[in-house]
Amino acid sequence: MKKTITHTNIQPRLMRMKQLIEYCSLSRAHIYSLISEDAFPKGCMLSAGVKAWERSEVDAWLDKRMGVAA
Repeated sequence: MKKTITHTNIQPRLMRMKQLIEYCSLSRAHIYSLISEDAFPKGCMLSAGVKAWERSEVDAWLDKRMGVAA
């Protein structure tokens, strides 16, 4: 008998800007302002015009910002 595994709570590894705004509760302008000040992860270009951020980097930034020990 074959077992089927369903993953309902899997979070994507990468986030696009729309997801990032919701996840961090910051505006797009504020995120880009922080990036220009080297105070937020820069993200990576996946292709022309497609930028994404690693969830683990964003989580580490949020933990640091909230004073949570990693």
